[in-house]
Amino acid sequence: RLLDLMQQGAARLDRVAALVLDEADRMLDMGFLPDVKRIVARLTARQQTFLFSATLPPVIAGLANDLLRKPATVEIGRRSAAAVGITQAAYPVPQHLKTALLRHLLRATDMPSVLVFTRTKHEAKKLAKLVAADGFAVGELHSNRSPAQRTKAMDGFRRGDFQVLVATNIAARGLDVDHVTHVVSTDVPDVPEDYVHRVGRTGRAGATGDAFILVSPAEEASLGRIERQVGQRLPRVTLPDFDYRQLPQRPAPA
Repeated sequence: RLLDLMQQGAARLDRVAALVLDEADRMLDMGFLPDVKRIVARLTARQQTFLFSATLPPVIAGLANDLLRKPATVEIGRRSAAAVGITQAAYPVPQHLKTALLRHLLRATDMPSVLVFTRTKHEAKKLAKLVAADGFAVGELHSNRSPAQRTKAMDGFRRGDFQVLVATNIAARGLDVDHVTHVVSTDVPDVPEDYVHRVGRTGRAGATGDAFILVSPAEEASLGRIERQVGQRLPRVTLPDFDYRQLPQRPAPA
């Protein structure tokens, strides 16, 4: 919106002295950083910059190095563990069977309100279609959705119109829904704090909740970093009624 006003000549930034970038990591998730850089380039009179971020992944650290000069760093209230009342478990599974295992869990487990996290927006879109094909009411939340579509997905999830919300890390912070009963991560985040934020979407306001993370063999090291962060080893769960020996499906011939 600000870029649009700038292009129309309705907003001038040549006298702006201070810039505040709030929730920088969330702007990264939503795909806004290129736009932010375009705006920053117009702040020719900028004297001071503040950057706030719940996590500091490499991209945000790089942005901080580009925008800040001799910054003072303040870290407050770092959360290293999930809230009390959240039951956590890891589900070891081959990478190619993660989607099948998630669909099996949704069909076989009582999950009234489920928030499913994926690594990318493309995975979120694909997974939402598959889960919807199983008969679940599903919403999508990722950077490929318009602001109106994101609002519709979040409001529908809050009201209970959607039993399942498939999202990227956009929903890991800022989504305040009291009735989330389950959080399922289909990938292991590279940044342990991202896992803690994801898990924090359930078990809110003193309620209980379950957090499952699907772990491929290649992700065990990343899971180990998360376990050191939260101070506990997550129990490994193997389902007796799921076939872990299924082979990857070959693409259909053209």
